[in-house]
Amino acid sequence: MKTGLITFHYAHHYGAQLQAYALHKTVENLGYSCEIIDYVRPDTIEGSSLFKKGASPGAILSNIHTLLHLPSFRRRHQRFSSFVKKHMKLGGKRYTSNEDLMADPPAYDCYLCGSDQIWNPMIFRPEGFDPAFFMPFAGDKKRIAYAPSFGLSAIPKPYTEVLKEYLSGFYALSAREQSGSEIIRNLTGRDTEVVLDPTMLLEESDWLRVCSGERKGRPYILCYFITDPAPFSDTIRSISENLKLPVIALCGSRKPIPGAIERIYDAGPKEFLGLIRDSAFVCTNSFHGTVFAILFKKEFFCFETGGTSRKSVGSRLTSLLERLELSDRLIHPARSRSIIELIGTGIDYGTVMEKLEKERQRSLGYLKNSLE
Repeated sequence: MKTGLITFHYAHHYGAQLQAYALHKTVENLGYSCEIIDYVRPDTIEGSSLFKKGASPGAILSNIHTLLHLPSFRRRHQRFSSFVKKHMKLGGKRYTSNEDLMADPPAYDCYLCGSDQIWNPMIFRPEGFDPAFFMPFAGDKKRIAYAPSFGLSAIPKPYTEVLKEYLSGFYALSAREQSGSEIIRNLTGRDTEVVLDPTMLLEESDWLRVCSGERKGRPYILCYFITDPAPFSDTIRSISENLKLPVIALCGSRKPIPGAIERIYDAGPKEFLGLIRDSAFVCTNSFHGTVFAILFKKEFFCFETGGTSRKSVGSRLTSLLERLELSDRLIHPARSRSIIELIGTGIDYGTVMEKLEKERQRSLGYLKNSLE
């Protein structure tokens, strides 16, 4: 059976490309032929380009920063493009709109969408759901959703009716977070499984084969923040002093970490994995930064970005950490409890991996049964 997968595969973001690779690889591991439908929105191409368009202050500052580190950002761009070319099997035609897909649908026996925030109506320009990620071009062929995320705890009212209609054509539905499952159940009346992000369907050994071969020669704390890490700089400094380890900053938000001995701007997906693999400790506020810290069995803290815990860090992170009984690794800027005490407790990865394996087998079971 030939399966077509539509997801975020082009975007130059670590989580987007690695989850696309993981779901594609998992379907093949289950014994099915799988291609990624080469659907790339114009705003995704623009967002992944070296330089930002427009004359807004943010775009100007970003472009100045890019020019100051141009060789590094060029390497980063090339590494993302190379990862897609080397590790993903794409369909033969590129599509840039749902209209393109409807006019000349890619031919598969089964259609699969997921994961990432493909069902988040707030991330597209203009705002609203992108119908392509609900696969109306599949016609009467089987449609399966694997772990899509709404990225929201509730769908704004203007979008609920159209979402209900989009969901009606699916043979199998699942969600990455409990909040997503509840949204689907409230709209459709269907019980929906909460399954793992695709990156966690593969094991550590699978990811080690994809990592960059280059290794750091010393232990370090890896900091990877997708927003400004300034609110956490004092905490990170305390962790560094306590562990007597230097800080290396993977600059996801371009914002530096005070005291970092190295700032990395040129990492692609393979280098991202390698940096986590070689670290002694991980500090992050990224979902996939947290995921790979767990998969590589690293001591880590996941930092909230402010506000109430569930809204600020997102239900996808709280849902994952709760399922693996790692909620104590979630750190808020105003937290009064001693972080140093928590460092001393360590993580019982024997227990964590047992729980993860149960979740993995359940999630694989959903995917396998849906494809069959």
